[in-house]
Amino acid sequence: MKHFKITILLLFISSFAIAQANEIEQEILKLKKQAKLIYNEGVRFAEQGKITDAHKKFDAALFIYSDFALPYLERAKILILTNELDLAMNDCAKAIELNDKLGEAFYIRAYMKMLMNDHQNALTDFTHSIQKGFTEPQSYYYRGLMNFELKDYNSALIDFTMAIDKDYDFAYAYNERASTKRMLSDYHGAIHDYKQALSYDSTIVIAYDNMASCKIKTGDFEGALEDYTKAITRDPDFYISLNNRGNAYYQMSNYELALNDFTKVTEIKKDYAPAYNNLGITKIELQNYLGAEKDFDMAIELDSEYGEAYMNRGYAREFLGKFPAACADWRKAQELGVEDAEKYIVECE
Repeated sequence: MKHFKITILLLFISSFAIAQANEIEQEILKLKKQAKLIYNEGVRFAEQGKITDAHKKFDAALFIYSDFALPYLERAKILILTNELDLAMNDCAKAIELNDKLGEAFYIRAYMKMLMNDHQNALTDFTHSIQKGFTEPQSYYYRGLMNFELKDYNSALIDFTMAIDKDYDFAYAYNERASTKRMLSDYHGAIHDYKQALSYDSTIVIAYDNMASCKIKTGDFEGALEDYTKAITRDPDFYISLNNRGNAYYQMSNYELALNDFTKVTEIKKDYAPAYNNLGITKIELQNYLGAEKDFDMAIELDSEYGEAYMNRGYAREFLGKFPAACADWRKAQELGVEDAEKYIVECE
């Protein structure tokens, strides 16, 4: 009888433990359901742009059930908007810890690493996001940007093409693929892609500038001038295009128009040393050696390591009869890595 009673007691304890475990499991499911409902409210607030309300809801969801990966991910997105990247990075890490199949969490973490200029680790996380099923066009686009930054142009080309395949009117993907082709010396292919980018978004002013630089490589100076002018028309303060158009005019020996563009650059961007250097070399062509010397002085004042400005000031000083000063400039240019300076230094000895 004792054995019988002990058996009954053991059966009673086992039944009680099972019932208790079932009760705990039901309570957990209840908490999960409650947290999911609050999380959904947070997502709706986020979609409406009510960031503070969304943040509170995600906090509340995690307070109820702390092992819920999605609120960490959505809260990370909000923290990025408020520029709290360290906290956002922690939330992404937690989301991945709880669910390492959550491709979007890798994507968001990669995006933050990209913002921090951590290109190699960003590339790794963008790759993980794609491998885990987050195959949005932006995943390929941003991975392409990282490959471009790391000078892996062939991989970048593939990524931008994948982004375009998934979103045929992705203007910025066309623009970046064009720039990649330009780096691979496929200038005609680049021009085609820049045109595609602009057909979908004519506000990408830099595309006009880059397309112009490709046209110069193909010998189409008139076409390049048209593109630089389109960029400047859309953004009159876009000094890069003004400077580049000035260079095009200079190469075409149209020195007066070059001078005009370089002067406008210095009015818009007073601390842009290359424009003063360009003004100087243009004035040399116009035989204004004293004016050229002053422009090179300004370029060097703005950038004391500007080797080409020293080299060019040497030319101007030679024409002005300032031979010792010219030699000093050529020696400085050589120190700064300007190879052509050596042949002029020979004249100084």
